[in-house]
Amino acid sequence: MVASSALLESKDHSGELTLEESNQLIKVQRDILEIVVTGNDYQHALDSLCRVAERIVDDAVASIMIYDIDRLALQVRAAPNVPEQAKSELNGLVPGPNQGSCGTAVYKQIPQFVKDTDLDIRWQNFQSLVNNFNIHACWSMPIVDSDKQVVGSFALSSFCKRAPSKFQKNLLRTASYLASLILRREQEALVLQRAAHSDYLTNLPNRNLFKTRVDQAIARVSRCSSPLAVFFIDLDNFKQVNDDYGHDAGDIVLKEVAARLQSKVRKEDTLARLGGDEFVLLVEDMKETDELRLIASKLLEVLDPPIDQGEKQYHISASIGISIYPINGLSTSELLKCADKAMYVAKSLKKDKIQFYSA
Repeated sequence: MVASSALLESKDHSGELTLEESNQLIKVQRDILEIVVTGNDYQHALDSLCRVAERIVDDAVASIMIYDIDRLALQVRAAPNVPEQAKSELNGLVPGPNQGSCGTAVYKQIPQFVKDTDLDIRWQNFQSLVNNFNIHACWSMPIVDSDKQVVGSFALSSFCKRAPSKFQKNLLRTASYLASLILRREQEALVLQRAAHSDYLTNLPNRNLFKTRVDQAIARVSRCSSPLAVFFIDLDNFKQVNDDYGHDAGDIVLKEVAARLQSKVRKEDTLARLGGDEFVLLVEDMKETDELRLIASKLLEVLDPPIDQGEKQYHISASIGISIYPINGLSTSELLKCADKAMYVAKSLKKDKIQFYSA
């Protein structure tokens, strides 16, 4: 966090940035953007942004806070040189007037430059941070997303009382902008990842993600010879819904079926849609086959009530085939093949629509 004091004091008499200061800001942008472009470790990029700012401004630590998922409070997203206890005190900060530099900046959506935390009213409720962590000044810049919504803040907390120079304000603006780009890039990557691994209609995992989950589960249980099971769930006479009422009605039915099945699946298990009216379920940590039959029965029961859509009612049932690792197969493809065969046997049955695979 040591920086050249000459850099901070080298402004000319006009108050404009010197060439050295301008080049410094350009270098910050180039270095951080290179990290973002050449990799997908967005946490590393945010941490690096903090460290770069700290190298430029001596006697200060940098932090990035962003809204939680409910947009109710701020959480520390990056602050590599801030003590863990200080992060803990900052987490859950609710934006508002006089909520420190960051909480006030996010609330008012304008920068907050506090030069003396001992006296400034914005810090009157945070004197423990002042005393315990030697924070005597704090400058915070809002982070704005592509929709011009404030999503968080970039801050420099100083160990001495001081107001920011013009160069330091520009550094804060640059860091805030770069943090926004990193967060935006991360969100876009998450959207693409979900699209690549999720079923477009039901938002359940798709075939590719299900295969990955089963492969991972097999790798885990193979070391301790623990069994797992794959369910193949196929709706009965679903084609009739599409033929009689159209594909829009079929989509409504599939989304409702997915929601009902998901409601009966344990958190540690994976329900996925292979396509059409075919669903699959990975069950881990099973102890005996009776447990699997109970799970399958609950899945069939949840489909019993008709699906109401205005004046129309759709009656849906399903058939379930079950295969068990390692008895019926040692790979994902073998387990799916056996579960699929068992499901077709289940479809031929009049009463019990659940069938375990047997050679």
